[in-house]
Amino acid sequence: MSVKRRPEGSYEVTVGIGGTTVRRSSRHWSFADAKEVERRLLIEARDLAAGRKRQRTIAEALERWLTEHVPKLKAARKTRGHAAQLLPFITGRTLAESPQVWAEIKAELAEKSPATINHKGRILRQLCNLAQREWAWTDESIGSRIKLLRETPRESFLTLAQVNSLAKACTMREARDLILFAAYTGVRYGQMFSIVGRDQVRGGVLHLDRTGKTARLQALPLHQRVQGIAKRLPMPITEKQLRVQWTGARAATGLSHVRWHDLRHTCASWLVQAGVPLYEVMQLLGHSTMAMTQRYAHLQTKHLRAAVDKLA
Repeated sequence: MSVKRRPEGSYEVTVGIGGTTVRRSSRHWSFADAKEVERRLLIEARDLAAGRKRQRTIAEALERWLTEHVPKLKAARKTRGHAAQLLPFITGRTLAESPQVWAEIKAELAEKSPATINHKGRILRQLCNLAQREWAWTDESIGSRIKLLRETPRESFLTLAQVNSLAKACTMREARDLILFAAYTGVRYGQMFSIVGRDQVRGGVLHLDRTGKTARLQALPLHQRVQGIAKRLPMPITEKQLRVQWTGARAATGLSHVRWHDLRHTCASWLVQAGVPLYEVMQLLGHSTMAMTQRYAHLQTKHLRAAVDKLA
């Protein structure tokens, strides 16, 4: 058994368990972290020798999840980023310790938003559930003890006047056009930059490819206000330039809280308030399930209430 430092700076722990040599390493460990891993591996070795069930670590579960499950996700790259942020909290910790790890994460990141903190909690909970239900690593329902924080809805629904003001505040015509295009189509930011050919616009309909999150969306009828804009795609503007323009427009209009994705929410809100059925909104936005569209259902009630209030 030993702890050694590799030439590139990472630490490696080597321990003999049940006649088998087990090695663990990470570039994120300090020497103290590596010694803690060694200590826990030795405990595991003693448990095996005594006939006790091996205590799996969170890191083992994370590694298996990243290998077997994450590559199948559409947002795999972003998910790996969230997973990497778990590493400082889980070094040498067993799955049974997950609720305590979750408590430590919440305390350490208390100044962050609930949504940011919950990214870690969701991964931790999923690892525990897989360990119990799919991998048979534990008989305990550990995941049920990881309670996520209450999140405040972040969606902002803009009026036509607000969208127009954001567009007018941009100094680049391309930025103005893309703001209007996003609000009138609900196309996602990444999808918007993947539109690379004018042949994707035919007869007032935008034909999207069947990759990424919009895999269910094949064709999107265009509002007359953005048909001309669609024909000029792709725009001669970089993502960095658009971000600069967007940030400046939000500051100039007093809408700094608005995110680009809120233009997509705005498109949905306009459709719902215009009386478009939720199923059709789902099709237009390319949602994979009705549950995703259901978040806009309350706008139907508000719209109808406003209509009733106009009665004499």
